[in-house]
Amino acid sequence: MDWRLVCRRLEMNPDEVFSKILKDLMEQGFSQKNFKLIGLLGGASNRGYLRLVFDSSSESSIGSLIIMLHKAQDLKQGIEEIMESGFEIKELPFINALKHFRSAGVAVPELYYVDLSAGLLYLEDLGDTLLREIVSGDDEEKKRFWLEKALEELIRIQLKAGSLNNPEFIGFRVRFNQYLLDWELNHFQEWALEKRSEIKFSEKDSALLKPAFKKITEQLLSAPYILSHRDYHIDNLMVHNQKIRVLDFQDALLAPYAYDLACFLYDRDTALILGDELIEEMVELYFEKLKEQGYQPLGFEKFRKIFDLCVLHRAFKVVGRFYFLAYSKNKPEYLNFLPAEYLVLKKYLERFKEFRPVRTMLADYLQELA
Repeated sequence: MDWRLVCRRLEMNPDEVFSKILKDLMEQGFSQKNFKLIGLLGGASNRGYLRLVFDSSSESSIGSLIIMLHKAQDLKQGIEEIMESGFEIKELPFINALKHFRSAGVAVPELYYVDLSAGLLYLEDLGDTLLREIVSGDDEEKKRFWLEKALEELIRIQLKAGSLNNPEFIGFRVRFNQYLLDWELNHFQEWALEKRSEIKFSEKDSALLKPAFKKITEQLLSAPYILSHRDYHIDNLMVHNQKIRVLDFQDALLAPYAYDLACFLYDRDTALILGDELIEEMVELYFEKLKEQGYQPLGFEKFRKIFDLCVLHRAFKVVGRFYFLAYSKNKPEYLNFLPAEYLVLKKYLERFKEFRPVRTMLADYLQELA
């Protein structure tokens, strides 16, 4: 992929970006002409990624690295409403979370250099093997092995990184509160129904949907909270040097403790890849692994209900979010995941007796739920 397209997608001038990269490399002692840039897919918001590959004549001991392009923004954008009052953000959330996770032994990439004024972060290149590639294969033993490794890394985030004393860590000051839970559910109504559907969403049907949303948020707010990655799924996990490596952790916050598991097993088309039997196996395995670590705030039945609600909440959020990314951010590739996500939404609306009328109503607007 042409690296210039990544820059333009972020409304960054490619020539200016290239000049800044040259300047950074010179300051770090590298030659100006012994590398090439490759654009990488990914980055759902204000970030993009390039791979910088040094040629064989380079004096660098590093064969390649990843450059995160970070479009300039207010550090508090999107989270100021849900932070603890009086807490000042002093650094980029990505860097803040990376340092905290690294201190807990979480397998995040190495950060080599930061040119914050230019929006450039130089990171360890973890290769191209996403966990998605492995779990999409036919080797069931290998699939289970790496899924278990991913659960272990998740628990390291939740329990070890979650127990470190670090008053500067943003993730301890932000949580899924009423505002954020409501906002994510309303994102579905706005983008999947009001702005996307050809049929006007009626006030009568909105009055049926809102109480359902309220029931979901009330039960999630009453659940035990724990440190959460917030976007822990098979496209944000890599296998590098026989280890699970964790990406895209800048939105870490406190969340219902089943939230990351719901994301891990049901984001995008993961449920179709894994299948119901393997998903149920992983749900039970996660519960047991937490129990082994001495963390069991709920019995399995109550835990399972919170997990199901997390799946449902996130399915609503993801459907709305992917329409938003496609239509507002010109990223139509996210629409490819919607058929699988609609299956999850339909299945979990049917799982709760009180939400079945909502599924029937929504099917009048969204044929995917019929």
